[in-house]
Amino acid sequence: MAGKEWSDADFGGLPSVLVAAHELKTPLSLIRQLTLMLGDDLTSEVDKKQIKQRIVQTSEQALQLTVDLANSANLTPSLFPLEPVNPLAICQQMAVETRFNAVLYGRKISWPRSGRNSRLILANRTLLGRILANFLNNALKYTEDDSEIKVSVKAVGGAVRLSVRDFGPMMSLKEYRRLLDEMDARKTVRTRPESSGLGIYVASQFARAMNGQIGLIRHRDGLTFYVDMPISRQLSLL
Repeated sequence: MAGKEWSDADFGGLPSVLVAAHELKTPLSLIRQLTLMLGDDLTSEVDKKQIKQRIVQTSEQALQLTVDLANSANLTPSLFPLEPVNPLAICQQMAVETRFNAVLYGRKISWPRSGRNSRLILANRTLLGRILANFLNNALKYTEDDSEIKVSVKAVGGAVRLSVRDFGPMMSLKEYRRLLDEMDARKTVRTRPESSGLGIYVASQFARAMNGQIGLIRHRDGLTFYVDMPISRQLSLL
């Protein structure tokens, strides 16, 4: 099925307090549960080490979500200026930043190879990195075992598309159409039935601030989330 391009109107205003609370409740509940497991005498030292790593990872994601929400409410050009950016360099940066999470989830991520002919885009490095991070966090949660998450960069018309392809549970056509209908009605955008979609909402706000646009493609074995960014016409020292 063809991809769905989301316009600014698809998302309406800021997310409700209820949606934000739901998204933060899950990691906080998980941290509480993991902390209780640390105090259990039956928990082995090996398991305790993994639990501690998971607590750190979960708390960092929750903290980053609050930062993203704060930034989405104040996306002024002075705070997030645009500049010529090599999208492959952003992918290399994200490969380093997400390596630990990928190991914890037991997932593999394939990244595009670097090349001299990569087109530069006009973007903000911080915001673009957070868009990819939100796409990847979603893919890490829902990709099935032994399936590889694929990150790609390619030219599409007058833009460059950065995509994250997951191989998660198949989304039914009915659920997919419902998701699109919710976007058109300016409701919450859910990436999966049990998701609040807050991370994708944040990604849409960040893309809009950079004159970009996010979209979604449904596959028989997963989803692809992408962001289209305008090609830079400026000279760059990168």
